[in-house]
Parts: sequence; structure tokens; C-alpha cells
Amino acid sequence: MRFATADLRESPDAARRFTAAVSHEIRTPLNGILGMIELIEEGELSAAQREYAAAIRKSGARLLDLLNNVLDYSRLEAGDIPLDEGPFDPSDLVQDVAELLSHRAHAAGLDIAAIVAPNLPRMMIGDSGRLRQILFNLTGNAVKFTPSGAVLIEAAAGPDGRGLSLIVRDTGVGVPANARARLFEAFGQVSAADAGRDGGVGLGLAIVARLVTAMKGEISVVSQVGAGAMFRVDLPLRAASGQGDRKASSPQVVRPPSVAVSLPPSSAMACLTALAEDCARWVSVEENGATDADLIIVDAANPPARIEALARRRPTLVVMRPQDRALIGHFRDMGCAGYLIRPLRASSVLERARLAIKGDVQAVASGDSAIRAGVGQILIADDNAVNALLAKSALSAAGYRVDVAGTGAEALERASALAYSVIFMDIRMPVMNGIEATRRIRRLSGAAGDTPIIALTADLSPDVEDSARDAGVSAIAAKPIDPPRLRQLAERWARRSSEVAG
Repeated sequence: MRFATADLRESPDAARRFTAAVSHEIRTPLNGILGMIELIEEGELSAAQREYAAAIRKSGARLLDLLNNVLDYSRLEAGDIPLDEGPFDPSDLVQDVAELLSHRAHAAGLDIAAIVAPNLPRMMIGDSGRLRQILFNLTGNAVKFTPSGAVLIEAAAGPDGRGLSLIVRDTGVGVPANARARLFEAFGQVSAADAGRDGGVGLGLAIVARLVTAMKGEISVVSQVGAGAMFRVDLPLRAASGQGDRKASSPQVVRPPSVAVSLPPSSAMACLTALAEDCARWVSVEENGATDADLIIVDAANPPARIEALARRRPTLVVMRPQDRALIGHFRDMGCAGYLIRPLRASSVLERARLAIKGDVQAVASGDSAIRAGVGQILIADDNAVNALLAKSALSAAGYRVDVAGTGAEALERASALAYSVIFMDIRMPVMNGIEATRRIRRLSGAAGDTPIIALTADLSPDVEDSARDAGVSAIAAKPIDPPRLRQLAERWARRSSEVAG
């Protein structure tokens, strides 16, 4: 051990390799614990059992956050902040973070949503991996310190109309003026009571500050005790070549005349921002359900009688949490035209709204039933038996047919023999790793080579992300990946796969 320690001190590269290997070995069983407890919580439990399961999940999540922050801070302390700039979509950035943290937010009773200003370019140049890390830490911190209400993630143009501003607002406990200066220091906490309550060591915001500085940006916070906080990061990023703003490049479509929205504030704002691309006119809904709207979008938490009354008057879309999918048939029986899953994606809002307003309930229903049935065959490539069991159980419960491969070589063999709707590919596997397996699958002829591949990894460092994207993955998902998020990814990419095949 003395020799190994000396070697690590003398070689920064060896230290990084050692840290990466150890962190993977710690994260893997922890991911399995968190994932399996999520599956247990989806089953029939007594009140006491549910309380015990929630305690295990919360403790595991805190341990994982602590581990990630300590490892990230260690890299930054060593001056290891390489920036790899390339084109990215600001909408995907904020939406991905909202989806990653949606289960944690919903479990705490919080609404979470993401919006993108219409004057932002569709594509910008920057380090998407580091930007995601900044936004994930800021949003995770907001969820942690918000006992009730909502968290809203925004991407907007900078103060001078140029660059990118990432903004996270919450309705939480707020930050006292005398504590703001030390928020971004290592091991900085607002108070000892906060440190004990959240189980962290105050590294998340310190990591954010270092990354923002490396990107030549600025970070600020505006807050009032008891009235929430707003964290803002302003970065001097530029638009990708030839990219106009989002509204100017939106497709010309038939515009819905009027929409009534009855949602929590953050989801309502996300919904209205998405529909603003269609220049919709907003109207109110009276307590008795009376409205002159052409479409109603209502939260599933509304009383059933109210939802049913609204659905009888106008085409109605109901907005629900991922874990409430079992209620889809129930809302359909009430007369609802379709559903949306929180956090809301602009593309889904627009698509469902247009279909419902046109009265094309059959098209909405066919999409819903296909998703409920889990149309398609999915391949899980993971050498960890617990992780593979977790993924297979979660997707099988949603109606998908699932195969499992234990190595990259086996995944390649299966993908060559059968056309899958989606492949979930672990990055680290024996015999052939996930990156090499992805690269070889992309060389296959026909539909097999175009199969959506979702890379799964606990290491979201820029070099891992770059290697995965260069190999041809369609998306990257951070471990641990909870069952609702896994099903959400399967739904989205299986739908795209079927559209391409059709």
C-alpha cells in the first residue's frame, strides 16, 4: 500500500486512473441498491415498509451525491479541468437535467420544469458535459433545500443578449445575505444545521464555481430568507455557425387558437413557453369547468370530478408524474384526449396539443396505447447482474420484451442477429467495452446499424462522454438510473425507432 500511495503521489495520471477505477467499483453496487429499492417501492408495501424503503433510498442517494462531489472536487483540485467545446442544444441540456432530477423532486412533493427562451440559438458552442455538471449541481441543491413548491430551470440569452444564462429558481428556504459569500467555497454551508440536514459537505457549489471560472463566466445568487433563491450562471458562449433563434427556425404549423392551463406554476410556465411557439392564446378555467378554450391541459392532482367535467367540455390533456402511468387508462375512461409526463418536453406538448385540437384522438390514443404496451424489443448490455436485473424488471413491467447481454461482444452478436428498438449499453464491460461495441454496431448494415443506443455510465467526465459520442451513441444517461427514467428513455427512443422504421 505504501508503494502504491507513493506511485500515486508521483504520477497524476496514475492517480486519476486509480480514482476512476475505485469510484466505479464503489458506484456500481450503490447503483444496484438504489435501483432495486426503487423497484421495491413500486410494489405493494405496508406504510411502515414504505417508510423504511424511503429511508434507504434517501440515505443511498446522499451517499452517492457525496461520493460524486468528492471525486469531482479531487479532479478540480488537481487542476484537471479540460474543456472540450462542441455544438450542443440548450433545450436538451436543461430538459435532460430536469428529467434526471425529476424522480427526486417528485418524491419530495416538488414540481420541476425546464424552459428555454425563444431567442436562444438552437445550437451553441460549449462543453456540454461541464454545462450539465454545473446545472445538475445547482438544480440538485435547489431540490435539496426546497421543502415545498417548485424548482424551475431556465436557459436564456445573456444580459447583453449574447452568450448563455443558466438560471435555477426555487421556492425553498432561501439564503441569508451574510452566508452568500461562502456558498461557493469548499465545505461551505449556510449553517451547521443545514449540513446535518442534507448530509453533504458543501462541495457541490464549490465545483460549480470552479467550472464557471474555467469557462470565463460569472455566477450570482439572489435570495430572500423564506422566499426561495435564484442562482444564475452567465457564460460567454457563441451560437453554432448558421443557427438562428428557436422561434425563427420553428416549423410553420397550424396554430391552436386558445389553450387553458391548470397546472402547478413551474409546469404551467414550461407548458406555456412550449406552446408559445404556436402563438396560442391563454384563457382561464372557471371553478365549474366553464371555458371557451379549444384545449385544456390539467394536472392529474386535480380532483377526479373536476378533470372529468373539463374533459366533457373540451379536449383535455392530463399531466402526470412518471410513476403515475398506471392511471393512464383511468383518465382515458374519464374522457381525456391524452396525457403528458412531467417534466414536460416542448416537443411532446406541441405534438399532443395539435393532435387533440384537431380532434385526432385516435392518433393520440394509438401513441398512448403503444407506449403502455411497451412496443418493441430492447437489449440491455451490462456485466453487473444486479443492474441488468433492475433494468430488465423495470422495462418488462412496462410491457417491453427484453434481452440481456453480459459483455460488449455478446451485445454485438445479439444486435447483428435481431433488430432491436433500443439498446441500453453499459460503458464498462469485460471482453469488449460498450464504446467499442457501439462502434462496431454502427458498422452493421441496414436497420441494425441505426438502432438507438443509450450509453449508461456513472462517470460523466468529458473524456468518457466524448468517447461515447464519437463511437455513435444516441444519448448518454447517468447511473444510477431509476425505473421511471429508464422507461421514459425507452419510450422516447422506441418511438423514434418505430417512426424511422415506418
